[in-house]
Amino acid sequence: MMDVLNSNMARFHTAQTAATSNTPTIRGNEERERLIEVTQEFEAMFVKQMLDSMRSSRDTESDLFHGGFAEEVFDDMLYSEYAKKMAAGGDFGIARLLQQQFGVE
Repeated sequence: MMDVLNSNMARFHTAQTAATSNTPTIRGNEERERLIEVTQEFEAMFVKQMLDSMRSSRDTESDLFHGGFAEEVFDDMLYSEYAKKMAAGGDFGIARLLQQQFGVE
């Protein structure tokens, strides 16, 4: 999980550096699409952290059918996919704000 986070943060930092330099922010359609993808990934990471906090508040000890480690792994993958879908929907607006900041309309 931390490797994915570090990788995405490095890509986000690269995009941020390009946007704040004196060079044009977006040089082509490919860069524009990549920036949109990275901002959506960033939003998905944010939503995933929120969902993980929500999930950690559940009382799993009282569950009759608690699946142990396998269930925890499956839940983590499931919530990652939930976060991606929620971020792709644009309901939170974090990606859209970042895109506006970097000059993508």
